[in-house]
Amino acid sequence: MGNNTSDSKRLFNQAIERLRDDMQSREIGAILWDNSTAGFHYIPETTITDKDGKQSVIRIMGLYIYDNTLYLVEEGMAPVELTEFYTDGVEVPPVVVTLTEDSAMRHLGDPRKEKGYTTIASDEEWLVIADCYFEALAEE
Repeated sequence: MGNNTSDSKRLFNQAIERLRDDMQSREIGAILWDNSTAGFHYIPETTITDKDGKQSVIRIMGLYIYDNTLYLVEEGMAPVELTEFYTDGVEVPPVVVTLTEDSAMRHLGDPRKEKGYTTIASDEEWLVIADCYFEALAEE
């Protein structure tokens, strides 16, 4: 009989892989959303613990596939803003922006070297973020 904890983790990792696979099948290298205007049912957040053990809640503004790993894009921390994708005063600000793999790499950089990206979230946080992903696709 399998260990329930390891079975649950394996299943959860498969769910994250399916989320990444869904993005890739749609040719989305990154998806960014505006939490203030998206109207999500839940706020996508994760709790991060720093080296000193201090916890902070980080709002997630998107997902980014880099080197076959799915990263969470931290609002206000990652080197990207939705304002990069429209001309203020001319175009309506987007609620959701999807980027191809090449465009995502140009705009978001290497998440292993830049601040503002994480892969760490609890199972519950990942579920909320996955829900926001699918709600964002419906907004686009």
